[in-house]
Formats: sequence, structure tokens, C-alpha cells
Amino acid sequence: MGYQQAGGPMTVAPAQATRIAMQWLQRAQPGTATEKPEQFPGYYTVHILRAGKVTGMLSVNGFTGQVWYHTWHGALIQMKDLHA
Repeated sequence: MGYQQAGGPMTVAPAQATRIAMQWLQRAQPGTATEKPEQFPGYYTVHILRAGKVTGMLSVNGFTGQVWYHTWHGALIQMKDLHA
């Protein structure tokens, strides 16, 4: 994704980030789906689902729409909501 200095609000909306992620997944990992994107400064992170289970993660640049597939996480063990 590269470094990008924040220059105002992101130009890619959450719904667009979901569509971009799904288009990328249709080519790279057919049969997968996404969860709702989580917004961070300058990008969105999206969990990838197969048969309802999280199998990976990718990010969508909030300015360019570029997809960045996360390869370094390994297998998901668990998720915790730290806001609860």
C-alpha cells in the first residue's frame, strides 16, 4: 500500500472498499466473501471468509483503492473485541 500522507477525507467509501475487495477476491480466491470493512486512517481492513470462517485479511487503500493482501498473519486462532 505504501506510505501516503493524509490529505483530507478518504475518497473511497466503505461500500466501495467492499466492492473492490470482492472484485479482487473473485479473481484471486473464488468462493470467498468479506465481512464489513474496518476503517483506519487511510485504509480499510477486510476479513476474508470461506464457509463463514475467517481465512485471511486484506486492506484497501482509502485514496487509491489499491488492494493489499495480508500474508504475514498465519492461521487465525481467535479474535477479541477490546471495546466490550
